[in-house]
Amino acid sequence: MNFQKTLSTFLLVGFSLILSAQSFKVDANLITTSLTDSTNFSLLNSRLGSRFSFSLLNEKQSMQTGSLGFDMDEQTGLLIGVEVDEKFYCFRTTKLPRNAAYLIKQQLKFGPASMEITGETPEGIKVNFTLVSSFTTSKDLADSAAIKTQIFPGFYLQVNIVNNSTTNVNGKLKVAVAKTPVKGFNFMAFEPMKPDNVTQRVLFRDNTDKDVKLALSAIKSPAKGTFNTDGFGGLFYNFSLAPKANKEFTQVYATYNDHKVIEDLRVNQDLKFYYTRYWKSINDVLKYAEVHYDENIRLTQNFENSLMNSNLTAQEKWVLALTFHTDLANTYFLLDENQQPRFYVSEGRFKHLSTVDVAHETEVSAIFCPWRLKLQLSQWTHYIARAEVTVDANPSQDKPAYQQGMTAAEYGPYLYHDVGDLPFVNETANYNYGPHMAVEENTSFVLLLYYYWKITGDDAFVKSMLGTVDVLMQSVKNRDTNGNGIADKAYGWSTYDANEALKLSPENTFLGAKQMSAYAVAAEMFRALANKEKVIAIDATKKGVVDGEGAGFKSLGVAVNNEGLRNKQAAYYEQEASLILSTLKKAQKKYGFIPVSLDETFPKWDQRSVVIGEGLFLPGLVGSKSVLLKQLAEVLKKDYATTYAQSITDYGIKLTTQEGTTWFSKTIVADVVAAQWYGIKHSSAPYVYEWNKNSPYAYNDGLLKKDDVWIGYWYPRGISILGYWLLENPIKD
Repeated sequence: MNFQKTLSTFLLVGFSLILSAQSFKVDANLITTSLTDSTNFSLLNSRLGSRFSFSLLNEKQSMQTGSLGFDMDEQTGLLIGVEVDEKFYCFRTTKLPRNAAYLIKQQLKFGPASMEITGETPEGIKVNFTLVSSFTTSKDLADSAAIKTQIFPGFYLQVNIVNNSTTNVNGKLKVAVAKTPVKGFNFMAFEPMKPDNVTQRVLFRDNTDKDVKLALSAIKSPAKGTFNTDGFGGLFYNFSLAPKANKEFTQVYATYNDHKVIEDLRVNQDLKFYYTRYWKSINDVLKYAEVHYDENIRLTQNFENSLMNSNLTAQEKWVLALTFHTDLANTYFLLDENQQPRFYVSEGRFKHLSTVDVAHETEVSAIFCPWRLKLQLSQWTHYIARAEVTVDANPSQDKPAYQQGMTAAEYGPYLYHDVGDLPFVNETANYNYGPHMAVEENTSFVLLLYYYWKITGDDAFVKSMLGTVDVLMQSVKNRDTNGNGIADKAYGWSTYDANEALKLSPENTFLGAKQMSAYAVAAEMFRALANKEKVIAIDATKKGVVDGEGAGFKSLGVAVNNEGLRNKQAAYYEQEASLILSTLKKAQKKYGFIPVSLDETFPKWDQRSVVIGEGLFLPGLVGSKSVLLKQLAEVLKKDYATTYAQSITDYGIKLTTQEGTTWFSKTIVADVVAAQWYGIKHSSAPYVYEWNKNSPYAYNDGLLKKDDVWIGYWYPRGISILGYWLLENPIKD
């Protein structure tokens, strides 16, 4: 439970050699992508929770930028070019300006918090551009210094010019955006650029509102001035370099948006960005970025090195970096009108807003900022279905009426799946069918709560959730009506909605194993977090005691000694876990393996699946010593190797043996479970790399079948590959 402390120490002292460095260095050994006319690769660059984006779209020779994320991005260009001997060369981050040529040998590589592009002029001038989205670890919301590093709405832009020729070189560097500069007070007031203008800042109108600005500002070394020509506005610098000499120029690109980001329809409140708590204007953001530049670069370098200086393969590092970018781009860190924080994740192109359930393994990233998972778990309890409600048809959206809270009244409450369509938060997303995943969502909540507890040791918060845990687990237990432990009624479906067997099968062994995992960790939390203090009695007959108030009440150390109750609950759920274990053993003995479904009337019931053990993922990451989970792993291990061999295709590992679907993020989870619990090592990274290395959609999570790519692009959930890194840097129980 001391992982946060251990990680912070590791980041602080593990890379002491770079503490004095002022410029960011991207690992030279990372996979490099050549940028050419045939390169379609795109990379989402964003800030945690602030949604500020500056994403590379090489196929369009452009950048997409905006203060509300890729949903409101404006496609524009970033001009980074050098003028030497009256010739002008630039990167492929913009359409080619008039009378210009692209730098030759352009190469891209990136880490979790960085993007580096290099190129050369024919005369031997090398240009290195690095974009840094600063990041470090933070413990909780009181850790404001670290949180500011994580969320301030700005990127650092470093440009390093090296003279590899044999003669002295005099030249000019231009750093600009393909937008017209404007004055700060009115978006219609264009900024005239006078000769010899020494201003160090250029403002542009953001796409979201006339009062929201984007800013490009010089820091560290002053610019010679500003310019506004050929559709570009920005800064220019003069440089003079001897052979082999180099010079670095640094800028910050920032925004500030204090308008409504999302409307919470559940409580009728507007939500704004959390960063408005710290900064009140774009000037505040720019000042912060400049004053804290050295510290933010140092912290980010340490963080990135901690992930990239590991024994992961080159392709695993590439996937980890890519999915970290994608996770950042899908996060919302907000404040409501009562100054209460909120954290949400969006589902990429689907634009469904979630608390934690976009894919439950996504929140392994909370290891670097556990407050995000704490907020999500707290919020998720606001979306519990307790009764059947019919939602009226919505003709304007061509949506028929549907039931919300279906089956809750009969079998007990369950947590909704998605909680709204952007830009709204609501009781539930506006599906035709309703987000009914009763068993999986309830079990995922418990597993995530357990993970949060183990990475933080936050006993008080987890104690406050144990009553909810009991309600949710009893509701799951109620859904087993034939006594084998596995839910067979009102289970809804699973998150594997592109795979028919995993999605819909009754007597679903994937859900059964996940139920068992949740029962086991719930029992552990009940036993460990019971109130065991001696009860102090209140003498209600004592003079002056009114409504329980008085001296006795004031000295009461605990509301109730509930150790007996918690032990009873723990034993109850351990019994249920043992029942499921027995059912799985019997199935394995009967069939020679564990099929996806134990209902032989269901089509394709006898499929095998590598993902059945997914419920072991989060407990395994925190080093669970549960005897029940070890027994579950022993049973599942017997089938895994053969099932894996039957699932291999040239495009990935199939989720089930008789259907073609693969989701990379889910097979990554299966890889981690296999390494943790079965002692078998596999890696899905080569498949992820092959299908994403030239993708225009940043991160695409899989295929429905060969050559039929799933349209879930820009999805954040591949961050489950952090599990590979955690195998090297285990969390101690």
